[in-house]
Amino acid sequence: MRHASLLLLLCGCLGGCAKFPAGLSGGEARQLLDLRLTLRAAVDENAYYLFGIDINGRDGDGPEVIAPFTEFLGNGRATGSYTHYVEYHQRQFELFRDQPEQQGTTVPPRTALGPPIFFDSTSSAGTLSCSVDLAQLRLNAADPNPTQLELNFITVNQIVLPGEIPLTPRQSDGFGTLGTTFLSIRAENGLVINNDGIESGGELFGGQQLDGAYDLTDFRIAIRQGS
Repeated sequence: MRHASLLLLLCGCLGGCAKFPAGLSGGEARQLLDLRLTLRAAVDENAYYLFGIDINGRDGDGPEVIAPFTEFLGNGRATGSYTHYVEYHQRQFELFRDQPEQQGTTVPPRTALGPPIFFDSTSSAGTLSCSVDLAQLRLNAADPNPTQLELNFITVNQIVLPGEIPLTPRQSDGFGTLGTTFLSIRAENGLVINNDGIESGGELFGGQQLDGAYDLTDFRIAIRQGS
């Protein structure tokens, strides 16, 4: 499947407040990545909603949806290339560090990094939002914040793991018609990216109409200085 990426540099401002998980102080200035997705219907609390992030520095290999008829790929959530994702599942937000998906017989390891700095769910209205401190994405504490990010927001209704046969067809969505249009951005304070026709909703996946709970209709991404 052909990769697609968009380099978007739109300037603006986004404000907000922050909730700080254990071990993180709110007394210092932080570079925050604000992420928000909107669905065509209310959230399915048993499904998986991913804010996929790739900081590997390579162009053109960001996060993508898994093809509809793939029985098992990695952890069953997404494919392409990514290093991190915020996952919303059963009313919980969690930031994970992970590795690119590989076809295989075992689930690759992933590392839980705690909740994002800020998180909010208006799940009955189909909106999920969170903010990640870019320092949370560093592989080592002494590393600088990442400056180049590739992003895709991915929904998937079920996880297909080794030896499992899905009881119902998997449903999944991401940016663009095929879910393979990840966005490539520079982490510059003041950057704001709105949907602007990238994601319209009402799409098909595997030849079937997506249910509203998995159908992305809108999104927003921003980089800002926070505390």
